[in-house]
Amino acid sequence: MKKLVLFDLDGTLINAGGAGKAALTKAIKELYGKEPKFEVSLIAGRTDTDNFGIVYELVKGKKATKTEIKKIHAKYLELLPNEVKNSCKKKTYKLLTGVKKFLETLSKEKDVILALGTGNVEEGAYIKLEPSGLSKFFALGGFGEDGKTREEMLKAAVKRAEKKFKIKLAPEQVFVVGDTHRDVSAAKTCGFHHALILPVEPKDRRLQLSPAELEVKDFKDIETFYVWLGLDSDPKGVKRGIYISPASAIEHVFFSRTGIDEDRLKMLKIKKYEDLPSGTIM
Repeated sequence: MKKLVLFDLDGTLINAGGAGKAALTKAIKELYGKEPKFEVSLIAGRTDTDNFGIVYELVKGKKATKTEIKKIHAKYLELLPNEVKNSCKKKTYKLLTGVKKFLETLSKEKDVILALGTGNVEEGAYIKLEPSGLSKFFALGGFGEDGKTREEMLKAAVKRAEKKFKIKLAPEQVFVVGDTHRDVSAAKTCGFHHALILPVEPKDRRLQLSPAELEVKDFKDIETFYVWLGLDSDPKGVKRGIYISPASAIEHVFFSRTGIDEDRLKMLKIKKYEDLPSGTIM
């Protein structure tokens, strides 16, 4: 059975040393004459399409039109390559620990498809990836142009994989690896598996409110990832059941590793998983 593994980019595969934020800040200033002030947490885990509009509204006080989004998009891509080069020069551009070996190992699995599932616009994603040497592992993906939300982006990646490989993928065949609560929430909303690469200092309480099946610091422990992906059995012979790392009693009762209990959410009048703070439903 084929498995599609979708990787977020920033904070998951690489850390680009703030190149994206710097390019977006400069793009807005060049276009509109005012430098936007914002923390990276405002845009982390969102799609670029969403971020362009959010930062535009910070300086203009109104929603961006499609024309304005296109202008920001073009200027951002014009500035991004130099910002990535600057990060490399300052040595703030880094790969996540163990990621290259992990991808090399996983790419040899005949039933595994590797793809990107990133909020970056497609050209921007490959600009950021270029110094890492990881681009060769990702021939397709879902990107920031595919929609305003991460859910739309992930579903676009699945459709591209299905078309390219002439297959049909059930939700339980899709695995999402990210580093923010938005990655996990989007995967859960779509009914996909979800793993979280924990930040160095995971202070964001939203990570606790949206626990993932698998939570790790990096990619060094390939064996654990293989168990999560269903490529290996548990080395201790333990039957895992429907989840790897359930984080709360609420997760046990209401959610499985293949997604969410839609009927339960409707009963509670909750439209998306991200609207449910895990552990407070009782």
